[in-house]
Formats: sequence, C-alpha cells, structure tokens
Amino acid sequence: MDRHFARMLSAVEAKVGVNYLLAVTADHGMPSKPSSPDRRHFAPAIIDLLHEKFDPEAKQLITSFEPENLQIFVDEERLHELGLTLHDLAHFLESQPFLFAVFTNDDVARAAKPVTPTRRRSKDK
Repeated sequence: MDRHFARMLSAVEAKVGVNYLLAVTADHGMPSKPSSPDRRHFAPAIIDLLHEKFDPEAKQLITSFEPENLQIFVDEERLHELGLTLHDLAHFLESQPFLFAVFTNDDVARAAKPVTPTRRRSKDK
C-alpha cells in the first residue's frame, strides 16, 4: 500500500474509528504525460491547424473554441467566402489521427430527432 494512502487511512481511523466507508474519486484528474509529443493536442493547436489549412492569411474562420466541451465556433460568413462547408471542416478534422469523430450542428440535430413511423432510419427502408 502506498505510504501516503496508509497515512490517510490512519488519520481517518484516528478520527472516526475502524467502522467507516471511504469513497475516493478522481473525476478531474489529468492523464499522464503522453509518451510521444505528438499525442496530446491543445485547443490553440487545433485552431491553428484549421486556419493553416483553410484560412492561412486572414485566420478569421474560427471565432472561438471551447476545449471544456469541445465546441468549435465558425464564422459562417467567412466559411461561405472561402467556398467551404462545415462538412469540409469536419472531414478534415476527422482525417487527423488524434480525433475520432467530428459532428456538425446538422449531424447533432439529425441524431436528436426521434424515430417515428413516418421517419424511419435509412437502413430500415
């Protein structure tokens, strides 16, 4: 047993006795440092990647990125000026080895619609 954990248990037992339940959680822990420097990607790097690919001069395509909920906000007027769609951005991001899936607003809205007898899933047709 880790000596720090043993000391913590001793302190609890000294305070409350031996009849107790101890729950330990780690809901805000950080993963260990990746073995390779290219395995961890931070929000500014993803924004830079999108600007480098799609808007290298102006860098105005992405207006903000919320890393806590993984939402990227795109200037849709700028997107249109560049002749792009959100699907183009999503496809590019999904091609990156460090991202598993990317969803646009339309993808989320389509998935949120309930399946009814009049709206069957395409594979049910």
